[in-house]
Amino acid sequence: MNWFAFSLISSITLSLREFSVKRAGKNIPSAVMSFGMNFFMFLIILVLNVLSRNYHPLTLHFAGILITAAILDSLATLLYLSSIKTGDLSKIIPMLCFIPVIQLFVTPVLIHENLSVIGMMGVFTVVSGSYLLYVESFDGILSPIRSAFRDKSAMMMLGAAFLWGITSSFHKMGIRQTNALFWGACEIGLISLILSPFALRAGKTHWASLKKTILPGFLSSFTVLSYYFAIGLGPVAYVSSVRRLGVLFTMMMGILILKEGIRRLGFLGGIIMIAGAVLISLFG
Repeated sequence: MNWFAFSLISSITLSLREFSVKRAGKNIPSAVMSFGMNFFMFLIILVLNVLSRNYHPLTLHFAGILITAAILDSLATLLYLSSIKTGDLSKIIPMLCFIPVIQLFVTPVLIHENLSVIGMMGVFTVVSGSYLLYVESFDGILSPIRSAFRDKSAMMMLGAAFLWGITSSFHKMGIRQTNALFWGACEIGLISLILSPFALRAGKTHWASLKKTILPGFLSSFTVLSYYFAIGLGPVAYVSSVRRLGVLFTMMMGILILKEGIRRLGFLGGIIMIAGAVLISLFG
């Protein structure tokens, strides 16, 4: 499979993961949810590495990349889960739309990825479409951005988006030195280790809730691995843009399963996102 196919898989499982986190994490501290989700992810990815006999020698340079990525991703995960638990999805998820925009400025510096003009247009097209999915009306077109400065949950999600926009470059550095599966085991394992003290501080009474993190962890392992495989094959900003289609899948599930109404701007945003993804896949 190419990077576009892996990106689509990641976008679908990402929308399923967000739904499962919202349902499972209501009464679980964010630190416990973060640790549990990453720990079960680590176990799944570790088993895949062992079964495939996938081993690589570690270097000091690789260790530096790994530690930097794991620390930043741990902080981003805590912000992300805290935001989802306490905030309105319609107000906070649009903040993730800005990840590809951040990457457009970061990846040329850190990993020397320069995109074509049409490819960059495709990125901005997908970002614009995914943003429109969450705008209630033409009069309130700036409402998600304004909410970020008034809503603590939206600010946390914006912080997570900024960090993930940076760490994606470190992921690609690590994958270039090893491969996606080995990098996944190393990074997710280190994130679990970093998050464990925070989970312990949440209190033993919440540890029985760890079983509720199994499904989010299972879905997250598919989300993360398909994303790592994708950025190992294609430009980071393109992959992240296609992953934003996850919000479109979430909207479609809401319409088909939950019988939610179709909004004009949501429908328009979906068409714009598909157009952007086509631009990236054909000309990126």
